[in-house]
Amino acid sequence: MHPHLQAAYPPSCVSPMTRNAVGGVSRKCSVHVGGKKTRTLRTGVLRQHEDDARELRASLLKKLPLTERERLLTSETQQRGPNSSPPTLSDDFSFYSMDIDSMIPPPSEEGFSVSHAGDEVTIYRELEELTTSTANRQRLDTRDRSGRIALLASDWASQYEALTDALLNYMHDPLEPLEPPSSVNETDQFTIEVVDIFDRRLRTFKHVSPFINVSLLRYGCIGSSPIRPTVAITIRMLDVYRQSHRVTPRFSIHAEAKMLCFLHGVYYRRHLAKQLRISYDVYLELHQRIDHRLDKVLGHNSDNWRMLNSCPTCQYKLTDEPPLEFSILCACDSNNSAKLVDPAIRGGQEHLDTRIGTSSIWLNESYVDAFKDEVRSARARQARDQCPARDPDDPWVDEPDSVDSAEPRTVCVDCWRNATPESQKKMFAIFKKSGIFITMCRHGFLLTICDMVRSGELMKYPIASVKKLMDIFGSNILYGYDIKCAFEKILLRSTLGDSAKRLNVQGVVPAFHGHAHNRLCQLQHHSKHKLGAGLEDFETCERVFSESNALASEIRNATKFHRHQALDEHFHFADMDRYAALSDFIFNNYVQALTSISTTTTFLANFHASNPTLNPDFDGDLEDERLFLQRLATKKDESSVEIDYVKALNEYEEAQLTYEQARIQFGQLDLRPNYSLKDAGNVRRHHTHAATKRDQKVDVVVDYERQMALDARWGPDHPERVKAQLRITNHLYHKAVDDVEQLVVMRLLELTKLQMSGLGYKLRTQISTALKSRATAIRNALTRYNKYTSQLNPPRPPLQWEQIVDYSFLAEFDLLRETGTEIQTKRWANPSYRHASTQHLAHQRAKEEIRRLNVEVGRLCTKIRDDALDYLRAIAQLELDNPPLAAHLQRRWQWLRSANGQHLWRIDQILWLPGYSGPISPGTREGRQCEVTSALEGAQHGLADEADEGEGDEDALSQQLQDVHAYMEGLNHHRVDLEFAE
Repeated sequence: MHPHLQAAYPPSCVSPMTRNAVGGVSRKCSVHVGGKKTRTLRTGVLRQHEDDARELRASLLKKLPLTERERLLTSETQQRGPNSSPPTLSDDFSFYSMDIDSMIPPPSEEGFSVSHAGDEVTIYRELEELTTSTANRQRLDTRDRSGRIALLASDWASQYEALTDALLNYMHDPLEPLEPPSSVNETDQFTIEVVDIFDRRLRTFKHVSPFINVSLLRYGCIGSSPIRPTVAITIRMLDVYRQSHRVTPRFSIHAEAKMLCFLHGVYYRRHLAKQLRISYDVYLELHQRIDHRLDKVLGHNSDNWRMLNSCPTCQYKLTDEPPLEFSILCACDSNNSAKLVDPAIRGGQEHLDTRIGTSSIWLNESYVDAFKDEVRSARARQARDQCPARDPDDPWVDEPDSVDSAEPRTVCVDCWRNATPESQKKMFAIFKKSGIFITMCRHGFLLTICDMVRSGELMKYPIASVKKLMDIFGSNILYGYDIKCAFEKILLRSTLGDSAKRLNVQGVVPAFHGHAHNRLCQLQHHSKHKLGAGLEDFETCERVFSESNALASEIRNATKFHRHQALDEHFHFADMDRYAALSDFIFNNYVQALTSISTTTTFLANFHASNPTLNPDFDGDLEDERLFLQRLATKKDESSVEIDYVKALNEYEEAQLTYEQARIQFGQLDLRPNYSLKDAGNVRRHHTHAATKRDQKVDVVVDYERQMALDARWGPDHPERVKAQLRITNHLYHKAVDDVEQLVVMRLLELTKLQMSGLGYKLRTQISTALKSRATAIRNALTRYNKYTSQLNPPRPPLQWEQIVDYSFLAEFDLLRETGTEIQTKRWANPSYRHASTQHLAHQRAKEEIRRLNVEVGRLCTKIRDDALDYLRAIAQLELDNPPLAAHLQRRWQWLRSANGQHLWRIDQILWLPGYSGPISPGTREGRQCEVTSALEGAQHGLADEADEGEGDEDALSQQLQDVHAYMEGLNHHRVDLEFAE
């Protein structure tokens, strides 16, 4: 029987004679619909009814907000029952029932479930067509090609060492193909089609190895097959594609293949891209092996070396440098654009690929899963038993406080959880990898990365990342996380809690994300209130994701290996770009900090001059504000019968006034002979309705008076009524504040989504329309707010549109909600004093930034000097032992030397900045106190020892030694000319 019919009718409703052998139905089926008579319905009619009902449900779902949609889906799940299980896998997609309509977000709320890269809606529609369309239904391909892929990888693996040597020899001393082919000893020759950038033709090569690909590599080509290749791709073309893909991640391997086809006048076929992909995979593997050899020579092959040395300004610690409050500042966050569609859904059985595309910086799934039960710690379980149960897979787990905790429950995570309803969690069923979770240092260097597997942003990902940071960097770590306020509670209650306290691991909420948190949360967790945070905004991950999102279209339908390969390549090159811009980062931050100090100093001086009798204590006032908001959060606005009675009185008086006006109009009907029958009927009808409503309201008032045993009705001046009326006004005022805040936050989210890349035209138009209506709604909400502010005692100042659109204003909504007289006596509630407090905080953070930048300048100077020593020494040694590898290291040193030259120019500018207070010469890295001097002496002795072996070697070593001296002297005395820098 058809699955939809099985869901609609129990098996007993269908006559057994109409069932066929394979579980389907005949053209007619007997269905008991009630009574003694049996109606015969065609399956086509039933399916039409089903389609009509589904379309009606879809149209209603699209109009529901996410929160209401979640309630509806929860009730549907409860009606189906907890024991209902999905059907088993069959040979086509008919078994797979996807509720696509529940996955697509409603208008103006797309930013909650669609990633920055977008295109999820397109995937849902494709799968809907694949799973529901009878005409386009495909059979699952259950053939297993994993053996073929494993054999291909094994054949290449047996040649990798020889191929690596061949690639190094080609880059050092390339061979030229035979032009024209030699007629002598043709058995030592072979001809193959070679694809270059602008050329595609047959070429003849000479065998120089038993492996044909080793011979090809000596001539600068890589075959598309490990044993008998028919096409070879030039190294030059692969180099060009690698660098093109580096700067333009959207430029996929298929786009490269199509470009080559157009250049060569060949019709594009998919197997051409596959051939290019095979050669490119081997090319990347060979370069990775060369890098491993160079790392071994340079001493960069120890455990966690990349994590410990990726950022010189964060990790290149020097002896006798000034201490910092935190040894490293980092940011962590998830990205749901780097998804991987489950191949089993799109193409049947997955073709397994055992190759590993991740580097040592990745956290594997087993490492992350070791923390999957941390949320269910013993102390948290005790607190959770006293609260309603929550979904254990909820990405935004907010563990309740313990019974003895005096800290009020925060509402921040509830606001974040509203963005992840049940309908979005269903999305993860079709994605094998739902994104990545990364940790970056404040300069943008990657520290850790892991996959999010079929889930949202579960707490195990940040816990695993923090654990890795603690193991590698030790103590005094400051991290930024958008839900740090909730994550910190879970971290301290986990098995890492004692270690986190002992190692002084602390966190902050990033600057921009802090606007979505309430004022109390910002006072406790915002980066601008954190001692030692400097001017860092901890939004590094968002800037990194704006670049990596360009990979989404390429990796979403790739294999697991190629997805990891693309991500690893992207972040590897991103780290190189970050290093090249490191001195610019320090220079710009130094200028920003000096400007901030100058501006805030002037402002605070003017503030003290204009308020000579005021003795400000900004830090103490911030603590007083935090305590006040904590007390405010614990207050409960409990409803009482007096308030309900006063509400009923107000409604009765309003109904009485309406009735009096209607009675006057009704009494004047005889004096208005020009009234038409329709107008007269409207007046009589309005009089009748007003009288009926008045009678209903007075009955409610009388009922309350009976319950309260009142002898007389409360008049407008009755003390109890005035008190209750004040509470009602406060409630209406709070409701107006909530409406304004909600609309402003929704406007910010829509503005953010509108600026995302890859946004479709229809969705962009829809959001633009929503923004226009949102602006009107905000103005109407402001009108209501200003109406109730005038009714408060004492009245509050009105709000203007210019104040609302200011991002930083979101933190002030909690203060607007307080209507008591106590807040009026607090000087921190005064707008001018609050602005001065903000300037004071900016002044303190700018001074901290200067101290950290001074340390970073010294570390970068020392790193540049040590690079000159280490690379030149390694090159000199390799030229004796392995000249091809020395030539490759020389090319790496050439790029590094160019970047360091730019750093020297920027450091020179920093040294001349007015107000610079940092070091003016390089120091000594911890652990190599005597290595610099001994290395220089060793180079001098090496020069003397090798003097007898040849004049050329002596000249080369002399030049290298001069380069070292030039670097060392340049840091102290040399001023790089502006023309050279340009």
